[in-house]
Parts: sequence; structure tokens; C-alpha cells
Amino acid sequence: MANIKQTPIRESFAKRYRARFGHLPWFKRYECLIPLSIIILLIGFLLLPPLGKPTPLQWLWIGVFLILLILWVVGILTDIEKPRWIRAIAAISFVFVLGFFFYRYSGAQWDKLTTNFFNLSVMEGLWGDLGQGLLMTLKVALVSMCISLVLGLVIAILRSLNNPILNVFLIIYIDFFRAIPLIVLVVFVFYALPFLGIELDPYISAVVAVSLSYAAYVAEVIRAGIESIYRGQVEASRALGLSSMQTMRLVILPQAVRVVIPPTTGLMVGLLKDTALTTIIGLPELLYKGIQNTIWQSNPTPLVAAAVLYIIVLLPLTRFSGYLETRSKKWVKTAR
Repeated sequence: MANIKQTPIRESFAKRYRARFGHLPWFKRYECLIPLSIIILLIGFLLLPPLGKPTPLQWLWIGVFLILLILWVVGILTDIEKPRWIRAIAAISFVFVLGFFFYRYSGAQWDKLTTNFFNLSVMEGLWGDLGQGLLMTLKVALVSMCISLVLGLVIAILRSLNNPILNVFLIIYIDFFRAIPLIVLVVFVFYALPFLGIELDPYISAVVAVSLSYAAYVAEVIRAGIESIYRGQVEASRALGLSSMQTMRLVILPQAVRVVIPPTTGLMVGLLKDTALTTIIGLPELLYKGIQNTIWQSNPTPLVAAAVLYIIVLLPLTRFSGYLETRSKKWVKTAR
């Protein structure tokens, strides 16, 4: 009888123990993380070298410190049961330490940072020139977007016809332009075609190269969207007397658009960034203007300004692409 009465007590204790400790690996428990935090702090304050070039022994202590820090961060971030504020502190601390180490041991001349990279006096009279470069970048990007979207849509629709002979040529086009680097294509169009008597100015060369390259990617995205539509809808449309093109225009494409808009928007953001490659053929776009003014002023501040303009234009587009992707996932779940 004594054993029978003790069994529930033992089971209850075991359950409480497993609920407190057993569900976590040892390196995720506070009993491990707190001493590890103390060790990391002691190494950081007592053994890390001062500002300057570390010796081999000092590099050893830096390595030990980073390994322990990584273990500490991994133990916290991989435990979803820990409070969010603790995980946020761990992530921020890791980023801060990496930045601090780069500042402390990289050997860079940080006293020259403001003068060489953020010297606003150098930018006097140059903002208009960079603005013209930005307009050229947007001009190339917008025209290339329109051409690549139309051409990609046509290729995707033609591929959906499943014509074996036509598909051979379409697949060759898609594989070729997806395989060749865009910078090689830009150089080839501008520098090689004149040997055949086809001379294009830098703007036309950039638009042709970028449009041909991205049309191949757009075609594959749209084709995937078309194939994601349930085939029963196609059969039902044909049973109602709709032709293949009517089915594509009235049934398939309206549904596929919701699926392909997020990845297509991401592609267009990439297209806008890749216009910077056209600087190699002398197109006066934003990067070209930044490099040109950097050389004239013997100061990289214009190049930093060009990078800031890229970020101002591209960051909202990137966030918008993420928003569209989230909305698309919700729509797909609702449709199912």
C-alpha cells in the first residue's frame, strides 16, 4: 500500500521536473546561460586587447570570446519559449559586438571617416548632376520593365500552349538569357554588335540588354503562376465553349496575376538595381555620375551620396514587394 501511495507523488515530481528542465537542451537553460554570460563578461573586460593590432595570443582570446558569445546567442535565439525581449537583447548584443570588434581591431583610420565619406562641402553643386544620373537610371529601368513584362508575358503564354517545336525555341531563349551574366550581355550588345554594323548608343544598348535578360525571368515566373491554377478550371472553361485564348484571358490570367505579382515585383526591384551595371558602357546613370564626381573631387562622398539615393528609391520598393508577398499568401490560403 505504501508503494501505491508513493507512485503518484513520484510521477508528479517527475512531471514537474520535466516541465522545468527536461524539455530544454542543457545549453538553452538559464542554469547554463547565466554562468556563460558571466564568463563572457569577464573575458571581455579583462582579457580582450585594447585598440590596435592584436598579437597572436590576443587573437586567441578574441576567438574564444566570439565562440562563447555565439553559443550564448544561439542558446537564446533558438529557444522560442524565452521572452521576446531577451531574444531581442541577444541579437542586438551580437550585432553590436561584431561592429565594435570591427571598429576596434580592423586598423581603419576612423578619424578620416567624416572627411572622406560624409563631407557635405564636397557635394556643393553636385546634387543636380547626381539627380540627372538618377533620372537616367529610372528611365532605363522603367522602359526595360515595360518591355520585359510584355515580352515575358508573351513567352509564358506561348509556352502554355505546349507546342513541342515552339517550346524548343522558347526554352533555348529562356535558358540562354538566364545563364549569361547581365554585365556580359551589356558589353556584348554595346561593343560586339558594331562589328556587324549594328551600332547602338549606350541608352538603347542598356535597354535592350536588360529587357532581354529580365524577360526570361519574368516568363518563368508567369509560367509558374499559370501552372499553379487548377487544371479543372481550364477543362470547365473549355466545356462552356471558351477557346484556348479566351480561357487564358478570362479565367487563367486574372487568377495567376495575384500569384505572380509579388515575385515579379521582386524581379523589377532587381532590374532597377542591375541598371548600375550599365555604367561599364558609359551610360550617364547614377553610379556613373557618382564615380565620375568621386574622381573629379578626389573624395568618395559623391559615391556615398549615390548609394544613399539608391537606398531611398529601392528601400520602399523592397518593403512594398514584401507586403505584396504577404497579401498573396493570404489570398492563396483563402482561395484554398
